Amino acid sequence: MSANKQLDLFVALIGDVPFRDEREAMSAPLVALSKNKRTRIEWEGPSGQKVLVTAPEDTGIATIWDYDVLLWAVSQINEAVNAGLPISPRIEFHPYNLLKAVGRDTGGKGYGELKAALHRLGSTSVAYESPSLKRKGRSLGRFNLLSAFKIEECDEGQAKAAWLELPMWLFEAVAEDRDILSISAKYFDLTSGLDRFLYRLARRHVGRQAGWIFTFRDLHTRSGSAQPYAQFARDLRKAITRNALPEYSMNEIEGANGPSLSFNRDPAKIEWRKDRRYKL
Repeated sequence: MSANKQLDLFVALIGDVPFRDEREAMSAPLVALSKNKRTRIEWEGPSGQKVLVTAPEDTGIATIWDYDVLLWAVSQINEAVNAGLPISPRIEFHPYNLLKAVGRDTGGKGYGELKAALHRLGSTSVAYESPSLKRKGRSLGRFNLLSAFKIEECDEGQAKAAWLELPMWLFEAVAEDRDILSISAKYFDLTSGLDRFLYRLARRHVGRQAGWIFTFRDLHTRSGSAQPYAQFARDLRKAITRNALPEYSMNEIEGANGPSLSFNRDPAKIEWRKDRRYKL
């Protein structure tokens, strides 16, 4: 893999590529769930992890819709690894193909939104501390959600070519650690930031098990939401009523620590191929 890293460019694959997400990023609040501008998110996880997400006022923190760019890039790298193709953190692509893949408008509106997303991803800084898995003590560091990008436009403002560069932590998680999970293409149809957060959390923790339970207060913390708890709880109950998540259903249950949300795999929502195997 080290020789492949020396390549300057990996040209994005054309056509349908199965979507993947990076496992650890699925349960930490690295992005905002609302399109309202935020410049700071703090989170302390149950195992002692600490995350501080910041961004300058002019861009604000990247949103969960901006994160679609990274999901697309992760999926591209993963597919290339599976096919035995040379890879690089720097991916050459055409904005039209990226926008089409994640179900966005491919005209001027979508292109403008993509450029804004790239700026926010590049400006969003994540500082972290976590217990070290290999030795006693802690590990800490800082990274941006996107290392760099460049778009070449013609005089009329239309894109001719573009590239983006993944941060090394994300590239290595996909290319070397293979720390990724499949996600449903229907994820991109979710219009609620809260629904998107809940799906990624369910996919990370439930997977193909029977179910998983989180308290409302734990979900409020994990989401990084700026809402007061009471308002977040109301929105959570609306999400449970919508039942819009691919693959999973949600139910509110009462527990010793207050109201909780139960995620359960829903056979009626599972996508099947013609050969009746689960569609990854």
